[in-house]
Amino acid sequence: MVDRASRRAAPGAVELLQLGAICGTCIGVGALVGYLLDRALGTSPLLVFVGLAIGIIGAATGSFVLIRPFVTDVSKGASEPKD
Repeated sequence: MVDRASRRAAPGAVELLQLGAICGTCIGVGALVGYLLDRALGTSPLLVFVGLAIGIIGAATGSFVLIRPFVTDVSKGASEPKD
């Protein structure tokens, strides 16, 4: 018998808001830090792009961590997708 408390069918509004906040924050902080470093070091667009890349990688990682319980049975230690 399947335990309904451990089974999560779909993300709710809170998880979707967290997903947007994670993506926006990671990319925004990466771009801002890159911009500030560019101004301080005089390397015009280079560090903005590096900051954006780091922010996008952080957003993808955060999204994966947030979405993973909905596509796998993490509570059981499984790494395979749900059926």
